[in-house]
Amino acid sequence: MKRAVIIGYGNMGSKYAVRIYKGEIRDLSLYGIVCRNSTGQQEIRESMPEVVIYPETDSAFADCEKFDAIIITTPHKEHVRVVKKAQELGIHVLCEKPLGIMAQECKALSFDLTGVVCAMIFNWRARDIYRQVHDYLESGKLGRLHQVVWIANFWYRPEHYHKASAWRSSWGGEGGGLLINQSQHLLDMWNWLFGQPCEVLARIAYGSYSKILVDDKVALFFRHDNGMWGTFLSSSGDSPGTNHLEIHGEMGKLVVEDNCHVTLCQNEESTMRVSESSQEMFPKIPYETECWEVKQEKDEYAVILQNFADAMEGREEPLATLSDGKRALENTNAAYLSDWQGKAVAIPCDEEAYRLGLERMIIEEGQGNRAK
Repeated sequence: MKRAVIIGYGNMGSKYAVRIYKGEIRDLSLYGIVCRNSTGQQEIRESMPEVVIYPETDSAFADCEKFDAIIITTPHKEHVRVVKKAQELGIHVLCEKPLGIMAQECKALSFDLTGVVCAMIFNWRARDIYRQVHDYLESGKLGRLHQVVWIANFWYRPEHYHKASAWRSSWGGEGGGLLINQSQHLLDMWNWLFGQPCEVLARIAYGSYSKILVDDKVALFFRHDNGMWGTFLSSSGDSPGTNHLEIHGEMGKLVVEDNCHVTLCQNEESTMRVSESSQEMFPKIPYETECWEVKQEKDEYAVILQNFADAMEGREEPLATLSDGKRALENTNAAYLSDWQGKAVAIPCDEEAYRLGLERMIIEEGQGNRAK
């Protein structure tokens, strides 16, 4: 039985705490919680009386011989520092997204530690529908991929959300908006399903729906080394939104709709083969269509927590590692830099150029200026 301390008792930290405290995660118990505010501390005392309360992170680390793992749910700026300290002490880590704010700062971390599990909370990897998509793409039945379009504008957030915490939806506190927060899930999924892009051309809108200075609408055009193109569209101000993923390959297309519906159109012959052999001007390639619905059997966060516990016991590999977190962050940094520079940039991008660009955004934010 591994003992965990949750660093941060906010929205997600409190949810993880309840699951673990109730014994819903096999071989994982809740030893302590880092909570700075008195209201949260009183709530913990009343609902989880056996749990140790730490007023800040360093006091928990000073007690590290009493627990085995930490689960990080702090604001983004704290992630790298806390992960680094845990690694130095040999403590297992499960970190909420994003891994950090800049890929550059992640160089302080170790990505190949032996005997210490360092995992990311990318819960979309625990969704059955995307596991099926991943397995199908891995089978090669769709052939060489040509292009992908993902429309993901279902992240509707009102003004109240942006004002809920001082650090939220800010350059100085969160390191950005839609891309560094909600879209981290999908940028990780993009890497998991299709491999990491080599280049991005981005067009980003800042404060187009709410009174914020960070991004809330993005259009990204990805290019991959294997020739695949990709378009990613997202926003946090549209409702009703759409979650539509369309994958085209030489053997047909695969469409995922709203996290539950899959449509597969499987060609009888590849587009390349028909192109090379057909004597017709407008040939029609026969295909078969199959549609099915995928229902999520298990709570995806419970899957992530159980996977973490199993990884610490040596039964499984982590669903997502720190390296995966770094790659998703590299996509994000490159997208921001592309928009700031008005041109396509490589992934990973120029880290120093990104750092300077982010500093400029933070300064302008402090002056109350619109980012761009």
